[in-house]
Amino acid sequence: MIDPRFLHLLFSTASIDRWNDQIRPVDFVELDKQSHKMITAWLLGRIEEEENGYKVDWNLLIGYGIVEFAYRAVVTDLKPLVFHHLLRHKKEELDRYVRRELSDVVDKGFLRLFDDYCASDENGLERRLLSASHFLASRWEFGIIYDFHPTAYGVRAIKEKIDSEVEEYLELTGVRRLEMGRKSRNFLELCAMLRFQKRWAKTPRLPQTSVLGHMLFVAVTTWLLSRQYGACRRKEVNNFFAALFHDIAESLTRDIISPVKYGVEGLDELLSGYEKKVLEETLLPLLPRYLRDEMRYYVIDEFADKIRPDGRLKKIDDPELMRTEYNSDSFDGIDGSLMKVADHIGAYIEASASIANGVNPPHLLEARESLRRKYDGYVLYGIDVGNLLSRL
Repeated sequence: MIDPRFLHLLFSTASIDRWNDQIRPVDFVELDKQSHKMITAWLLGRIEEEENGYKVDWNLLIGYGIVEFAYRAVVTDLKPLVFHHLLRHKKEELDRYVRRELSDVVDKGFLRLFDDYCASDENGLERRLLSASHFLASRWEFGIIYDFHPTAYGVRAIKEKIDSEVEEYLELTGVRRLEMGRKSRNFLELCAMLRFQKRWAKTPRLPQTSVLGHMLFVAVTTWLLSRQYGACRRKEVNNFFAALFHDIAESLTRDIISPVKYGVEGLDELLSGYEKKVLEETLLPLLPRYLRDEMRYYVIDEFADKIRPDGRLKKIDDPELMRTEYNSDSFDGIDGSLMKVADHIGAYIEASASIANGVNPPHLLEARESLRRKYDGYVLYGIDVGNLLSRL
């Protein structure tokens, strides 16, 4: 069972400022960076598989990525230079501290994953992909800081340090492509820009969360729910990445608030058609051709339950069949209904956190109460969603 304290710990990264010792034109937060990192890891990993024949253990990569996310949520007060210094010189002690902090809020399965991560080889493919993605996401952020004030004290040295770190991963085809090409870089650029699109338009909140950060929070929540009900390994992967990309079209359309989207008759269908149009014309051409069908499968009708045996898409009307009849790798399924629950859990925590922080406009109070009523007594795949919300 998911411990609500773990979700709140992960959500706390929406309040962790990055680069807060630098002159910044905008604020950067850890939740957004972690999301950008996991999107980058997906792209780098899929390029390695398709072009070099490597086999990425995606369950492992996702699990290790979430461990790193949780690790950073625990050591919130450490600046990156101090953090990496401690990892080099006091790794075992730091690992034990983080494990102790997590032990009360995660299950034994996650602790085993944490232990596996700490004992794993940093030069393993999955760890290399995550590390490369970490430095690429950090460099993207710092590029904005550098361009804003390149003569500030220490800025050039930081830039050179990050550039040299990225250079250590040039054996990865995806990294070389990002260094030399434009299309894949522009895809990640569009995704990264989602950190500037704030959720709950026109509603004051604290902390403000972005579409980019929300996407990762929903992905991790979906992954946790998938593990709780016993999803097959393939669905664990599909569910995570489908959730990670579920709002990607908003990089081109902006977030449309629910009262507008569903309050104007026919607008939801019109927007859905428009999102598919811009997806096909603007976003997908930035990906290698061999990834475009995969992205379509993830993001079109994102909250539909669907399977794809032998590459043939089929939507499933009864969610329970996804847990029983279609819960095996051969069906290549996506639990859209589970993602929708995770999406609403994300909205519920966003509202609840702001209310707890003293910023509680009527719209937030109404949204939280509406979600409570919606899921009161609701059970999906044996998971009592109403009980989970009541404990958040």
